[in-house]
Amino acid sequence: MYTYVFLVIILLCLFIMGFVAIPKFSRLSNLDVNNLPEEIEQQKKKEIIFKRLEVKGKELGKKVMQRLSFLQKGWLFIQGRFRVLVFRIEKLWHHEETMRKKITEKEMSSEEKENKLNEIIKSAEGFFSTQNYDKAEEIYIAALRLNSKSPIVYRGLGDTYLAKKAYNEAAETYEFLLGLNKDDDNVLMKLGEIKEIQNKLDEAINYYQQAATIGDSLAPRFFHLAELLLKVNQPDVAKEAIQEACALEPKSPKYLDLLIETAIICDDKLLAEKSFEELRLVNPDNNKLTDFKERIGKL
Repeated sequence: MYTYVFLVIILLCLFIMGFVAIPKFSRLSNLDVNNLPEEIEQQKKKEIIFKRLEVKGKELGKKVMQRLSFLQKGWLFIQGRFRVLVFRIEKLWHHEETMRKKITEKEMSSEEKENKLNEIIKSAEGFFSTQNYDKAEEIYIAALRLNSKSPIVYRGLGDTYLAKKAYNEAAETYEFLLGLNKDDDNVLMKLGEIKEIQNKLDEAINYYQQAATIGDSLAPRFFHLAELLLKVNQPDVAKEAIQEACALEPKSPKYLDLLIETAIICDDKLLAEKSFEELRLVNPDNNKLTDFKERIGKL
């Protein structure tokens, strides 16, 4: 395209030059230039001028072609980038249209919406169970169009992020879910788990304490809370937590073991001795009994 433009420019220049020069040539043809010094001199000047014009024209032509070549390359680059952008937009649009067809926004009754939502959730759970977390995430997000405040959907989405180890996204999702129900102890446990993974033990303990207060009949929560409290050097609070666990499951060797350990750390000899006797009755073959007896004797 640019070559044609340049050729048109050259032809126009030649036409103008011819228009000016031809009348002169017709006049000169009737003269004997060899016998007219002025005409000879004038003719030489014209030859010099035309040569200069020819050189300048070639130089100008080269520059124009270089510019056109640069513009052509730039245009090709822009075209390429534009095609990439169009491809991305078309891809996103296709995805959006696909999801829109799967979950239509048309008017549905409450019962129809509920049935549709349950169907989508089952689909997401199926992908989650096969560890196809990306697909499960996609479907859970799509389900939010039917119900933007569904605790089941947000819980599934949070669990999916947690399985993908996308801890920040999981925490944000669980926090939103907690805003829908501040007394959801399972969500509090999930948040505690995330903070523990991120080694933010103080925050983890805070969530675990809230969860244990709400779900105060679950001994494992108190046991794990006691373990973390010992890690952050809070044995007195840990002692209370492990005592709660033992009260709920008094014959658990694991819980009694930690209770004795915590009582020794807190220099609580009476509690240590009492817990030692309970452990000896429940698990007389416990390998730690001898060590515990010696340590308690030093209190």
